[in-house]
Amino acid sequence: MADVHRGQTTQNATIQKVKVKLPIRLVIYGGARSLGDNGAFMNASKNVISDYKNDLPVKSFFLSQGMKQLVKIVNEQESNSIQSLDIFCHGSDVALYAVMGVSLKKSMTYEYAQKNNLVSCLYINKARRFKEYSLMGGENWSNAFVIPDLKFSNFTNESKIEIHGCNTAFDGDSDTFSSVLSEALYQAGKKKSIVIGHTDFASPNRGGTKDIAKQDYRHGERAIFNNGRLLQKTRKEGRISATYIKQLLGG
Repeated sequence: MADVHRGQTTQNATIQKVKVKLPIRLVIYGGARSLGDNGAFMNASKNVISDYKNDLPVKSFFLSQGMKQLVKIVNEQESNSIQSLDIFCHGSDVALYAVMGVSLKKSMTYEYAQKNNLVSCLYINKARRFKEYSLMGGENWSNAFVIPDLKFSNFTNESKIEIHGCNTAFDGDSDTFSSVLSEALYQAGKKKSIVIGHTDFASPNRGGTKDIAKQDYRHGERAIFNNGRLLQKTRKEGRISATYIKQLLGG
């Protein structure tokens, strides 16, 4: 919260405090059947939050109810309020994958997830949703989502989405999940927004660390997109700075 002081024009001026709402950062992690994967996502998310701690307010969520929960979280935020969204989950060039009912206490078997229809993913488009969700054994279509289900008007004009899972920007191609997501942001009027995704498999063991507390997916090759267009592939480690992003966008 920031205080803005505004003086009155009367002789006995008073000072009023006006609450100014800052943009927020969303951090969403989890969604995997494996306890180990969810633990890695959680620890990596903590390191990202640590980078943000002297920045803007952060809202962090464990993804226990699939992509239904992620869509709900994004869509419930205020218009033009989301400065960044970091997603820690499994992914590919066509989807983000999650299962409902997962926890940070135990793993879930594949058979249990299938039997109870717990698959809940976010797909690049409706055609992919139909093909992949059917192949994965999904029966409840209310659990399957597509990129246009997200309310992109809730993002700021210079927002950033970073996906810390595998292959969402596979080879930096223009028809991958990350590139299509960036195009959706742009079409919603967020002209200076970007999406960052991994061009290959993502590992939490940055620098070869064996320390769980130091797990971080921000290494290896990542691709940066704006309006579906590849701006840059980079092997920069850690947080990609706003200054660097502005340079890529032309200032």
